[in-house]
Amino acid sequence: MDFFGVGLPELIVILVLILIVVGPTRLPEMAVRLARFIRTARSYASAVTSEFTETLQELEKDYDEIKGEWKEIGEGLDETARAVGEDLKAADHDAREALDEAKSAAEGPPTSTPPAP
Repeated sequence: MDFFGVGLPELIVILVLILIVVGPTRLPEMAVRLARFIRTARSYASAVTSEFTETLQELEKDYDEIKGEWKEIGEGLDETARAVGEDLKAADHDAREALDEAKSAAEGPPTSTPPAP
């Protein structure tokens, strides 16, 4: 049996020393105080653990909400960028058609001007 690195012989020596120092009349009172202290420490540790867990869950929830909002914003930006790109392609196409029409009109057969009398 090994309890915090203390074997059975060491544990018996410690208990005998406590009995000698405290005395047999005060030993039950010390045991009660020790039990209360351990109970209080456990409840405190439990409270801290549960509070930490609740805080962590709240942070995860907030993170998920913010992550979702940013995802929606990103999707909206992607859609806007696609729409702007399509509009630019359409405007480029229209401009090229107008330029081609202007070139063909400028390169067309020259109109004959009547001779001057």
